[in-house]
Amino acid sequence: METLHSIKSDLVRTADHLDQLSQSMSGHVKFMQARGTSQADPEVTAHITSIDAVAGELRAVAARIDDIEGAPTDYSS
Repeated sequence: METLHSIKSDLVRTADHLDQLSQSMSGHVKFMQARGTSQADPEVTAHITSIDAVAGELRAVAARIDDIEGAPTDYSS
């Protein structure tokens, strides 16, 4: 089960990284809106939504691994 544990850790770490990326991109969108140069805003917002969805899916897979291992943990951050 060490392999599953490693995979689970990688999934959670990647989801955390994607959350940071999403927050940075959201900040960039707000900055661009404040400057009045948000021409690509809908496209960037769609990318942010996709990143958030992928992060959620990675956490869901990590939770399923916990179910397999029998040690539930909350990855909803």
